Amino acid sequence: MSYHDARLSFPELPHGAEILFAGLEAASRPVADLTISEWADRYRVVSPESGSPWPGKFKTDRVPYLREPQDCLHPDHPARRVTCRWAAQLGKSTAIENWFGFIVDQAPGSMMIVLPTLEEATKFNRVKLQPTIEASPRIAHKVMPVNSRDEQGSTTSFKRYAGGFCQIVNAGSSKGLQMVSIKYLAMDEVTGYPRDVDGRGSPRDQARARQKMYGDLAKEWEGSTPGISGECAITGDFEVGDQRYYYVPCPHCGIYHVLEFDQFREQLRDADPARNLPVHVACIACNGAILDGHKAEMNARGHWIARRVHDGEEKVPDAIAAEDIARWRCDPCEGRCRDWQPSYHLWAAYAPRERFADIWNRFKDAEGDTTKLRTFYQQDLALPYDPGGVAVEWEKIVEAARKNPFPRGVIPSEAGLIVSAADVQGYGIKWSVWAIGPRDRAWLIDRQVFMGAPDQVDDAWIELADALGKTYRTAGGGEKGIDLSGVDSGFATDRVYRFCASRPNVYALDGRHPIGLPWLGTPVKKDIRDQRKRSVAKVMLYPVGLYDIKTSVMAALANFVLGPDERGSWPRNTIHLSNELCDDEFAKEMTAERLVDPDEEARATVSRRARNLISPKAPREWKRILGRANDWFDTTVYAFALAWHLKHKRRLNAERWADLLTEVHGKPAEPDLFEAAEDGPFKGKTTKADPEREARRAANRERWAKRK
Repeated sequence: MSYHDARLSFPELPHGAEILFAGLEAASRPVADLTISEWADRYRVVSPESGSPWPGKFKTDRVPYLREPQDCLHPDHPARRVTCRWAAQLGKSTAIENWFGFIVDQAPGSMMIVLPTLEEATKFNRVKLQPTIEASPRIAHKVMPVNSRDEQGSTTSFKRYAGGFCQIVNAGSSKGLQMVSIKYLAMDEVTGYPRDVDGRGSPRDQARARQKMYGDLAKEWEGSTPGISGECAITGDFEVGDQRYYYVPCPHCGIYHVLEFDQFREQLRDADPARNLPVHVACIACNGAILDGHKAEMNARGHWIARRVHDGEEKVPDAIAAEDIARWRCDPCEGRCRDWQPSYHLWAAYAPRERFADIWNRFKDAEGDTTKLRTFYQQDLALPYDPGGVAVEWEKIVEAARKNPFPRGVIPSEAGLIVSAADVQGYGIKWSVWAIGPRDRAWLIDRQVFMGAPDQVDDAWIELADALGKTYRTAGGGEKGIDLSGVDSGFATDRVYRFCASRPNVYALDGRHPIGLPWLGTPVKKDIRDQRKRSVAKVMLYPVGLYDIKTSVMAALANFVLGPDERGSWPRNTIHLSNELCDDEFAKEMTAERLVDPDEEARATVSRRARNLISPKAPREWKRILGRANDWFDTTVYAFALAWHLKHKRRLNAERWADLLTEVHGKPAEPDLFEAAEDGPFKGKTTKADPEREARRAANRERWAKRK
């Protein structure tokens, strides 16, 4: 077939000269000098498979706060490391995807992406990175396809492209962190990394060691929600940076300021519809209501302002006039910020699709729940969570007890459960009784010390047995006994087992220190043996998760010292102490433990090289202050565990609490008693009318009326 025959058979084929010269023209075209944000806006396509609410062409204007941090990753930018301490779902992973696309297309080189676990590394590739590659034509043909038969192709954890590669590894294995030289390093959720991997030290340090050959040409992105205060890696790097916060203008007065959670205001309900407002943010300058609808324009006009200043320099103000922004604004690694790497803080209030009301509801739901409060701090406020809470001084507890007295031995009308706990010591037994009410409030109504060596004589045990049979006066004039009791088995264990074995409502308790254990776990059977070591009986031993309960108790003491609000309402999770039962000795024992880093003192006395060898995986621990007993604190912790068990066993929601209080005191609860509870998980739920329950309530009210 001749050339002319081929042209006649395939007339649609373009002329060879056109192909040749078009290729030469494309090759000789100058490369556009784009920032990473400009590249993403021009070339990136968001895949619908990624789960993004905005599939299609990527637009940085939707998340304007992302522009400056990711542009610092450009090869020509002077920044060496970018640190982002951000809340969840604000675009930390998005910046990595944009950076990857820019590297493949504009600045090829070796790259490593580090995720906390193998599962998250696999998920990142399947849900985010690979869909981005396939959906973006600009880079789809430049990244070699995944092919199990081609050794030169890409895999789920290794992307190959002209001029470089990208390795996706997990921080839990040192194998992926070795044997390669890396120019670009992206680390996501670094607070989830282990403190030591395979005895080689921190995975962050191992990954950074891969960049030595590139020196100042290397680039690093580090983004994460924070962890626990005192051991939060992202917070440490944020604080050594220039500490940038996002200042946005008030839609009313134009003053620039940082949105803070303290500026949140509850929903306002007023007879005048114009004064009705949903949950909103109050401007620190004019007190104007900033609503969800203002967020898009505020974010678009916002500026990153570095708050860190050198010693002797003027502090950056909290509120900045629009005409003064230029004075305080400083580009990363320039001007007054030239000595620091850029570090950014951002929390959930700035998220484009996050409603202020949702943030507020999560906060209200977390009050009194240490697990939820930890999540709220880390995932919403982007702040490290301090499990120790506020350091409570014993003098303030005594002072608060004097201001809020209540009678000893009387169950408050707000309480419906009675629990007691005993701590066994060499000199005797300390025993406390707590009245428990809704919203995790507790009142100390009785405490005693039974003297006598519990492992040798029976005197203390006889007195404890008599005390467990006591009843306490209710607000309606009736009597109520103890619902559930517990005894710590850490000392005189055999005597504790024998005492509890014959008493079904008295649990033998065993304190456990690891983090994350249930407050009262599944019991195990323990043998009671005679002198010949023969099993003569069995007892159920209940494990108690001390870490979280101690955290909750300390927070409850802090709430007691804080006192009620302007309406007279006490916070959720409050311990109430009376001046009759709370003396100096008791208050000192209630504050006898602190949450500390167990290796802090050791690290201060050893060389820098040896510090990484000291228990690298040890978390913070509750430890007793030297010279101060903690017996009453222990009884309180065990009582809280028993109360938690009863509340979950009886499934006490707001309605069941109301029934219980009516049953105990013979009268209904106060009208505002469950005001906060109705804002919790039971809000909006309705129950069918129960004629028997209503009849029982009516009978109780009638009986109480006759007593009066």
